[in-house]
Amino acid sequence: MEKKSGCSKRRLNHLKHCKNVISIVNAHYQEGYTTYAGIFRTFVEPFYPMHYNTFMKIVNMPNIENQLNEELERIKLSTETTCEDFYQPTLF
Repeated sequence: MEKKSGCSKRRLNHLKHCKNVISIVNAHYQEGYTTYAGIFRTFVEPFYPMHYNTFMKIVNMPNIENQLNEELERIKLSTETTCEDFYQPTLF
């Protein structure tokens, strides 16, 4: 099987997933009234099944916006140079 170049978008999708989870937490968390465990059980786990420890790692991720922008830039540079779509069949 042919090895794919560095055009994998797995990390980008993971960062977008983390950003969605963090936005849910930011929308529902109120200091002194709610807990992370309550938000996890009520709002996050039904839509994004994961373990609570993974949820806490995502909530504590530093600079998610910067990481997302850097990954977008990296993918943009790699697709401009040597990346081709390996799942798209060649017709001619």
